[in-house]
Amino acid sequence: MSASQTTNLPASSKSLGNSALALLGGLVSALAMLGATTFHPAPPREIEKKLGIEANGQGVTLSPGAPQWESIRVGSALSASAGWTDAYPARFKVDEARAARVGTPLAGRVTRVLVELGDPVKAGAPLFSVASGDVAALRSEQQRAQVELAAAKEKHERIQSMVTAHALPGKDELEAAAQLHESELGLKLANAKLASLRVATGADNELTVVAPRDGVVVKKNVLPAQQVTSDDSLLEVADLSDVWAVAELFEADAQGIGTNTLAHLTRAELPGFSWEGKVDAVSSVVDPDAHTVSVRVVVPNLDHRLRPNTFVEMRFQQHPAPGAVEIAASALVSDGAEKYVYVQQGAGHFVRRRVTAGSSNKNRVVVTSGLSVGDQVVEEGSALLDNEIILTH
Repeated sequence: MSASQTTNLPASSKSLGNSALALLGGLVSALAMLGATTFHPAPPREIEKKLGIEANGQGVTLSPGAPQWESIRVGSALSASAGWTDAYPARFKVDEARAARVGTPLAGRVTRVLVELGDPVKAGAPLFSVASGDVAALRSEQQRAQVELAAAKEKHERIQSMVTAHALPGKDELEAAAQLHESELGLKLANAKLASLRVATGADNELTVVAPRDGVVVKKNVLPAQQVTSDDSLLEVADLSDVWAVAELFEADAQGIGTNTLAHLTRAELPGFSWEGKVDAVSSVVDPDAHTVSVRVVVPNLDHRLRPNTFVEMRFQQHPAPGAVEIAASALVSDGAEKYVYVQQGAGHFVRRRVTAGSSNKNRVVVTSGLSVGDQVVEEGSALLDNEIILTH
């Protein structure tokens, strides 16, 4: 059939062809819908286990050829020996047993300040002066008592002479003697009030506060023209021939440190400074904010080169408990609440074991429970084994 004949097919033939195509399209659509309703995705394949390693909740087993062996290093737990801890930051402080806080015994206004921070002073040296109306009142009371005593003495002498001359009865002399004694007590009380101020004399309304002891002015909170009261601590004078070195340790680090523990102090800013001595006191109270325990050492300072508020490094000598062992600090793994290590038990089998450990020192740590001498402990790769156990949960 020629091309012209093909294109000139009757209309009935064309209609029949279109109907066949439509029927074929509907059949394909029906088959597609049927396939969609009956299709089910294949279930996910199980995660293949890593070659050469098997873990459960208790431990991990490695086959001899497992690649993880390249990340594992095992070492022996050794018997712990005495040594020094890592350095803790400490601070020199004033020895409070050799210090005195100074204030004013009476309220008033500061007129003069005669010392500055860091000045050495001798006992009785003037520190500052205060103008106070109470000083005038006390001195007026003292003067009044002196006048009353002089009058009582004169009266007693006159009555005594008249009694001797039988011009007055003896009871008058007894009354005069009692009045004299009362006046003497009044003056003694007025003098005691002024003496209790421990101040130097000055103007009628001024007192000068003096140093209560030899030492150095280590605190100063007073300025001229300042209004002060008897409750204010204005100066602190301290003897610096001894100072305190105080370290703040966390509770776990303070375990085993007592008043007989040997401490070693060094300070980089003072080349050649090195001192050893026993701990003087360990606080029985934990700081509520920092959760630390204060450990104090008294350090001789006759040359005054150790200044309060400067820093120093403090180490403590450790004597491990009987049965304690020493391992690499890298062997420890923690879940936040407990510490544990991985111990090798048999060829390629590692078991997780809970331990009690102290602080690290030179990348070593003392374990007081959970391990014995000779136990084979994973020193490197503990985290890898730990992750395998976590993945099995």
